[in-house]
Amino acid sequence: MLAVLTADLPAELEEWGVEFKWDGIRALCYWDGSRLRLESRNRSDITARYPEFGSLGRRLGECPVIFDGEIVALDAKGKPDFNRLQRRMHVNPSRAAGIAAQVPVYLYIFDLLYLNDRSTIELAYADRRELLETLEIDHPWCRVPPSYVGQGAEMLEAAHEIRLEGIIAKRLTSIYKPGERSPDWRKIKVVSRQEFVIGGWTPERRHPDRIGSLLLGYYDREGKLRYAGRVGSGFSDEDHRLLLSQLRALSRSLSPFADLVPAGHFIAPCLVAEVEYRRWPPDGLLQQAAYKGIRPDKPASDVVREGKE
Repeated sequence: MLAVLTADLPAELEEWGVEFKWDGIRALCYWDGSRLRLESRNRSDITARYPEFGSLGRRLGECPVIFDGEIVALDAKGKPDFNRLQRRMHVNPSRAAGIAAQVPVYLYIFDLLYLNDRSTIELAYADRRELLETLEIDHPWCRVPPSYVGQGAEMLEAAHEIRLEGIIAKRLTSIYKPGERSPDWRKIKVVSRQEFVIGGWTPERRHPDRIGSLLLGYYDREGKLRYAGRVGSGFSDEDHRLLLSQLRALSRSLSPFADLVPAGHFIAPCLVAEVEYRRWPPDGLLQQAAYKGIRPDKPASDVVREGKE
C-alpha cells in the first residue's frame, strides 16, 4: 500500500495515526515459522543482502507473520541516511556480512499483514497497529516506530526540526490495500524529493570519467517519458564510479524522452534515481536538485510526477 502526496495535514486529525517518514527502502518481511524472507517493493528477494535480520524469526517463534516496513541506515547522529544505505542496497550477497559490520541497517516495522494463519489486511489500521505492538518484537536490528493519534502538527514540526523527510498520516479505520496508492495514507513532506527515471547523462567538461549531470524524467498518463530537468550535485566519488559503469552499459543512440532535451549520452530508461530538490514549477524544470542514490526497488515504469491533492 502506498501513500498519496498532499500539501496539508488531514482536517480531522483525531481520526488519523501519524508516523515519521523514514528515508530508506520499503520491504515486506515473511516468516513462515521456519524461514525468513525479505522482499523489495518490486518483489525481488533481498534476504541475503541483510544478514542482521536472520535471527528475527527465532524471536517470533512458530507464529507465521508478514510485516510491512522500511530498511533504514542511520548516520552518526542517528538520523536516516539514504546515501549510506546505498552501500548495502547494491552489495553482492557474498560480501553482505562484511559490509553489514561496517554499515548496519535497521528494519522499521510499521504494519502487520498476517498473523497466526490469518490475513489482517481487512482489519482497520488502528487494530493492525495494536496487534503489531502486542507482539513486543525484541531484536537488536528491528524496531516498531511509534504512531501517534491526532498529533500531526507536532510530528510535522518535529520532522522539520530534526530534518526528516516528513510524516505519513494513516486513517485509523482504513484497511490495507496491497498495490494501491490510497488517500487513506497521506504523506506530507518537509523536504521535496521523489524518484526519477534516468534517460541520459553528461560528463564533466574537464573530467570525462565523472558525471556532470543526469538527465531525468517521469512517465505521463500516456506512457511517455517527459523531461523533468537535470541533477548535477550530490555525487560521491563512489557514485561517479558505480554510476558510470551502469550508464555506459545501458547506452543507446536515440533519446528516450518525448521532449527536446540537452545534448548528452542517452541510455535505456530503466534506472531510477532518488532526487531531492528545492523547487519544481508546474510548467518548468527541477531547481537546486541533489542526487541521493539509485532505487533498485522501484520499476522505472512506475515513476510518475507525484501530485498534491
